[in-house]
Amino acid sequence: MNKTLLGITIVTISATAMLGCSNTEQGAGWGAGIGALAGQAIGGDTEGTLIGAGIGALVGGAIGNDQDKQQRNRQQQRSADGTTMRRTTIHETLDADGNVVKTGTTTTTSSQTSGGYTGLED
Repeated sequence: MNKTLLGITIVTISATAMLGCSNTEQGAGWGAGIGALAGQAIGGDTEGTLIGAGIGALVGGAIGNDQDKQQRNRQQQRSADGTTMRRTTIHETLDADGNVVKTGTTTTTSSQTSGGYTGLED
């Protein structure tokens, strides 16, 4: 009973300590903990525990880092919603004498959403 209570206490404190951490930090922490348990179960000694903790921290940190990158990409896409781009093109031609003559302009507008640009409207 004492070991069970101690285990629950350690897990609770560890989980509380990770509040506010990035996914990378949380992944490294959980990976180290799980890796240490696996290393102890497999190796049965301190060396196995430390190796398991190190490998678990690397793998968990890598997974968390990937999640952080995906989250940043989603935020960038959401912040880009509603962006409007306008492009003005000046049409010019050469007349018979070789002079450049302005024949008009065209303004093209495109709005961006999370799915990409809505298209070009004149």
